[in-house]
Amino acid sequence: MRKLAAYITTALLVLSLAACATSTATGEKAKVKCPACGYEFTPHTSPGN
Repeated sequence: MRKLAAYITTALLVLSLAACATSTATGEKAKVKCPACGYEFTPHTSPGN
């Protein structure tokens, strides 16, 4: 039972990290939505970020 829990935890960790990697690797800029007014915009980023 302990091994099964370890495998499930490892699989979930790998899937979550893979999802983050694919979403940032596309080169598409992320849009941010203001929770107060609903305005969507692309934030400016500096090269050091």
